[in-house]
Amino acid sequence: MSRLGTWVLLIAATWYLAGMFRTAPLTVLLLSELGLLAVMAILSLYFRRTLDAAFPSETAFGEKERDNPCKVALRASGRLPAGRPRVTLGLSYRTQRGRTIQRFYGGAEARRETEMEFYVYPPYCGPLDIELRQILTWDYLFLFPAKRRKRERMTLMVLPPPRALQITPRTFADASVLRAQSELVIPSDGASPEVRDLREYRPGDSARSIHWKLSARTDTLWSREYEDEREERFTLALDLSAANARTRPERWDVFYEVLSAVVLGLLRHRNAVRIYWRDGERDRVQDVSDEQSRKEFFMRLYQSDAQSGTPETVLTDFALDFNLQWKRGAALVWQFDVSDALWEIAENHFVV
Repeated sequence: MSRLGTWVLLIAATWYLAGMFRTAPLTVLLLSELGLLAVMAILSLYFRRTLDAAFPSETAFGEKERDNPCKVALRASGRLPAGRPRVTLGLSYRTQRGRTIQRFYGGAEARRETEMEFYVYPPYCGPLDIELRQILTWDYLFLFPAKRRKRERMTLMVLPPPRALQITPRTFADASVLRAQSELVIPSDGASPEVRDLREYRPGDSARSIHWKLSARTDTLWSREYEDEREERFTLALDLSAANARTRPERWDVFYEVLSAVVLGLLRHRNAVRIYWRDGERDRVQDVSDEQSRKEFFMRLYQSDAQSGTPETVLTDFALDFNLQWKRGAALVWQFDVSDALWEIAENHFVV
């Protein structure tokens, strides 16, 4: 039986005794019980009106298959502290069918904002949408629940665990030959033979380094990059044309795992990896050199409309497509198995 049902039975018993014996103490007890019941009902409605919740930030970073702490801020605008509110969350990946429901309890002091931690254990890499769906409050005796519906959202950027491929690079004396075989080429406009790549314009770049024809064609400023800049990093192009809006999160998870392993493996031999990918009708580029830049890159990739293909105007050392074909120039380095990619990452040694 519920608390409210027990309380009603108690009031009924007191009412019966007060009617049978007609004594003042029983009458006072009955009135006290009825008054307390009314106060608790009013308190429940009061807490529903004065208690609110929101996410402190719109995005957070986490890691696959780990308990990742996230926060919800409870705001109590009334004079009384809320007892034990229950927050209901809905968790889902972008292409996942259905939602995972998660609930947790907290507390809120009067006229203060209280941040509560909850933990999310994501099974896949990728953007995990977390929706704050409901706040359930009670009076101090837990007799009357009061629901308040919410539609606050945040995104947990779930990163792959830091698994690196075991890579031994060959000499890159023949790199120009391999790059010439690549399908990704830079249009010639009479640039210096020392020019080896293009990248988005950065503040401070010389006006002489700007590729004006490409900038006019793409409506984005591009700068030429020279060989001495390339020596400190590898370059990698992503081809995501095989993905679509219905691709399941577990399939994206495998791609993100392989991509992260390739990048971390290459970082053991150079200062940075420059990655190119397609976002809708625009080409994107980002250097990954440490953990912070790896987080920034995956956040940008997760937020991209990446099912548009591969960047058209870059020349790269390596390429990785959604079918898990890893290439150096035009030569296939390895075809990862979708069902066994993690084992291949852990057990194989690549000479590229």
